[in-house]
Amino acid sequence: MTLRVEAAIPDDLPAARGAYAHARLIQAWNAAIEWPEFTDETILAEVNRRCLFRVTRDDALVGVFSIAYEDAAIWGPLERGEHLYVHRIARAESYPGRGLTAAVLEWARAHARELGRVGLRLDTWASNAALIGYYERQGFRVVDRRRIAADPRLPEHYHGTELALLEECDASTTGDSLSRA
Repeated sequence: MTLRVEAAIPDDLPAARGAYAHARLIQAWNAAIEWPEFTDETILAEVNRRCLFRVTRDDALVGVFSIAYEDAAIWGPLERGEHLYVHRIARAESYPGRGLTAAVLEWARAHARELGRVGLRLDTWASNAALIGYYERQGFRVVDRRRIAADPRLPEHYHGTELALLEECDASTTGDSLSRA
């Protein structure tokens, strides 16, 4: 019954593609900006860099997400190498989603502490008020809204979009990290 987080392996490729396809369906149903179809090469590159993680329950993959240790392309001058970045949380179609994001955030918080990072950061489309509200209820705050210019470090689906940048800091480590900028 417990959700486990572990590094994805190449054999997870079909399930990861399925989770991303399901996320695109949900995005389309909500008339939101949709993720592109990620290539096998893109997914496997994240696996090989140990940046793609799987969430399992009873040995079944129920979700995937990726992490980054820096994100200057999106965070610009706010990037200081102090945070862990959580990206693209997606659930398997067969999983109802209960507890998935909470498990991802719990794991990411612990991983950030292990690395001596001050907290978590994530981004989402600025137009996604429901998801922004969800993350705010989880202890994140919007620290910036930024329209992303064309940037070779980012996939094209980011170009021209407005993102909400959200941050959660480990108050026991740093307090308000933005005051240190």
